[in-house]
Amino acid sequence: MSPLPPDAPLLPLRQMISAQRPADAMALAEALAECSAADPSLVFAPSSSPEAFRLEAATPKELAQRLVLVRAKATISIDAGPVTVQPCWTPGRLAEAEHRLGTSDGSSGDFAVVRLRVVPRRSGEGNIFESEFAGPPEIDALNAAVARGVAQAWGEGAEGEGRIIDTRVVFIDGAFHSSRSTPEGFEQAAVAAMRTACRASGLRRLEPLMEIEIMAERDHVLTVVNDLATRGGSELRRRLGPKGVLVVAELPLRALLTYEGDLATLTQGRGQLVGEPRLSRWAEARRR
Repeated sequence: MSPLPPDAPLLPLRQMISAQRPADAMALAEALAECSAADPSLVFAPSSSPEAFRLEAATPKELAQRLVLVRAKATISIDAGPVTVQPCWTPGRLAEAEHRLGTSDGSSGDFAVVRLRVVPRRSGEGNIFESEFAGPPEIDALNAAVARGVAQAWGEGAEGEGRIIDTRVVFIDGAFHSSRSTPEGFEQAAVAAMRTACRASGLRRLEPLMEIEIMAERDHVLTVVNDLATRGGSELRRRLGPKGVLVVAELPLRALLTYEGDLATLTQGRGQLVGEPRLSRWAEARRR
């Protein structure tokens, strides 16, 4: 599967879509490109199957709206898979790794040595790349190549699932040969070093938490709050509203996908979500 660009927005929901007929795969690709050109926030990526693509969005409603747009633009029959939540990953501890590519005597192609340090950052601080590898002017191109390799590893995530976030990566040391080293080789070595360092860092799996608002009758508030806890959620605050009690809570996105119907059952149809859920933060996934 082709990775999304490293600067693509971080969207937690995804859905695989494909043309029902292989002959319509090109029409679907063109429709997606047209939709994305009209609305750059519409994010999609190719899949391992030539006629399939991955749609991404922040909320279930947004994902459904994007699927409607693509179907209208494509005017072909489209199959849509289940909506899934993609995780993210962040390092659990500082780690270092080195990757050597080729040999300096030129007997095995490009020569590159890249040593990286991976440092955890606080939630929401994002990814940054720094380099301590300095020297002749040609090193500037090698530093840029290592930055691209690190960005590729951020985007590909752990074993191609999700992305790596909130990470400081430092190019701490390396080696090059004036005639046998290339930016391409350093980029390749950086990807390998990054993967090894991330494995050594004890990557933690993160899941998206959504902030939601629930309007419930007073008699149902305790039931709703206790039920949220069983789903991995938690109450943030509450206040009296014109039609009951407004409970503001965080809920894992995986639980939100089926929550609206479950809430109606739990409250005999008298409790409901109000407003639009929004992505609150990424937190370590709880065991289920």
